Amino acid sequence: MPIQDLRALADGRTWQLEHHLPELASLTPVRGWLRAVHRADLLEVEGEAETIVTLCCDRCLQHFNHPLRFHTRELLWLRQAEGEQEPVPEPEAHDLSLDAGPDCGDETIDPRGSFDPAHWTFEQLSLQLPLVNRCGADCPGPATWGSSDAVEDPRWAALAALRASSEQPQSDP
Repeated sequence: MPIQDLRALADGRTWQLEHHLPELASLTPVRGWLRAVHRADLLEVEGEAETIVTLCCDRCLQHFNHPLRFHTRELLWLRQAEGEQEPVPEPEAHDLSLDAGPDCGDETIDPRGSFDPAHWTFEQLSLQLPLVNRCGADCPGPATWGSSDAVEDPRWAALAALRASSEQPQSDP
């Protein structure tokens, strides 16, 4: 949606989410809501959504389902192109703390550009992905981590065969 169109809407725009995102392979559609309001020199975006994704456990390599959800509010600063004058802030009655400026680490966007609610939702859900994928407290771990020596990793079978052949006594010709 073009940001200039959002500027014309006093109460902003609200989207209901009930679809799959192309960038995120999820089992269920992303469900939730998202609201964007143009406020002078920033875009206030707030929303919440949830879905379920399938991840691979980093420890046992089994697949498991993991819920993703977020509820967040973000201020996107509208940066001005070089040579343009700063707009005079419109007097508005809202409770935003504007003490921090665009250099406070928040994201900036071009006021002549557009806001993509699906992409913003994808970014928020991606931030909820775990750094280390674990299927749970009962994860069996890799097969070679057992206390029994009887369990052998089949990937080492060729090396075990070489070792066994080198340990056999050599017969004299």
